[in-house]
This record gives sequence, C-alpha cells and structure tokens, in this order.
Amino acid sequence: MKKKTIGLLLLVICIIGITKNVYASENVFYTTPNGIELTEEEYKFLTTFFWSGYPDIMTEEQYQDFVSRDLLTKELKIKKVEIPNSPFGTSTRSTSHSDPAKTLQIGSICSPNCYTSIVLTWTASPFTRSYDVIGAYLSGNSLISHQSSFVYSDTTGAVGCSNLKTATNGIGNSVKLPSTGENIVVNIVFTATPGGTIFGSYQHAMQDVTLPVSQEYNFSLGGYGSVFDFYGNAVGKYDQMAGVDVAV
Repeated sequence: MKKKTIGLLLLVICIIGITKNVYASENVFYTTPNGIELTEEEYKFLTTFFWSGYPDIMTEEQYQDFVSRDLLTKELKIKKVEIPNSPFGTSTRSTSHSDPAKTLQIGSICSPNCYTSIVLTWTASPFTRSYDVIGAYLSGNSLISHQSSFVYSDTTGAVGCSNLKTATNGIGNSVKLPSTGENIVVNIVFTATPGGTIFGSYQHAMQDVTLPVSQEYNFSLGGYGSVFDFYGNAVGKYDQMAGVDVAV
C-alpha cells in the first residue's frame, strides 16, 4: 500500500512537471543566441525599448536584471515619430527623430525610478568615425546612476563605452565609432528620478576629434539637441542633430 501511494505521488509530480514544461514551451516566442527564452511580450518590450537586434546580444545577467526590476511588463513611455531634418538640425522635438543617415529614440519606464534608454541607429554608413557623443539633459528631475553604454556593429558586436561625463542634471558618453562594420547602433541606459522631462541627444563628429575634445561640453537646454553645450575646440565639430525628449 505504501509503495502504491509513493508511486501515485511520483506520477502526479511527473504530470505536473510535464504540464509546466509544455506550458513554458508554448509561451516561448523567441530564443536568443545566448539561449534566453522570451515570451512575445518580453520580445516586443526589448525590441521597442532598445532596437530590433538587442535580444540577440543581451546576456543572461541583463535579462535577469530586467526581471528583477519588474520592467518587462511595464508600460513604455515611447513612440515613433518621423521628423525631417536639415544638415544642422531643427528646433522640433519628439520621442523619436530621424535624419537621412540615423534615427534617434528615447524611452523611459518609471518603477518607481525612471529606467531610461537612448538609442541611435545608423541607417547609412558614417563617413567620419571618431568620437560621437550621446546623452541626456534632465529638467525637473535628477540623475541617479549610469547603467550601461555600448556601440554595436555587425563586425565588432557590442563594445562597452565608459567615457562618461555626469552631473546632477545630465549624463553624456563619448563613443568611438568602430573603424569597420555597418549597422551601427549606439545605446546609453541610465536611471533618473521621476518628474520633469528627459532630453536626449546624439551628436556626430563631422571631423576627427580626440577624446578630450569630445568631452568639452556642459549640459544645457540651449545646447545641441537641448543637451550638449560645446565649448573650446569642440565648437563647430558636431552636426547639431535635433534631439528627442520624454516626460517622466
């Protein structure tokens, strides 16, 4: 009798385990090259908040960080708006901005602090591959911490960037574009306090500049893209692409 009871319990456990495995498999929408199984909701979150290729370079550690923060099910403050651009920018602002060669996007999730991502996608090959600058100006709120920054190309993969410049009201990173490769994407992620507006900008160096020159800027609404107020040798070196913003 005791053996039969144990046998029944094992059978029930096995059935439950099989049911759970089948359920999990049925809900897997995409498996990344790193073996991370994503639901359709998670996949849409990652490709919207970052870019279409992000799931393929995401690590297990990064995925678990999103899960632990409970971000993958939150509503995104993001949208796509196509805006024409002159060679030296415009005063028009949005959550997404495009010129003939690149697209800039900003998105934020507040839970309770605001996890913010700024993504620049090159839609053409950049002629100059020097130190570009990506970052944000915070109006009515303040920076908490930098999370990550990287530049990606189809030949180098994702390469981390750590040339940070920060202030209570801003964050910037100088990013050296890869000398080879196409499909370039530049991303910066940071957290900020809720309230106010976060202005995002990406400035492309139109000629070769050194790292120190690329960091000759202050954070200001009067700067390029309402973020970067260049001074010294950096004046006139960047393309003045219009910026993006999101209310948090």
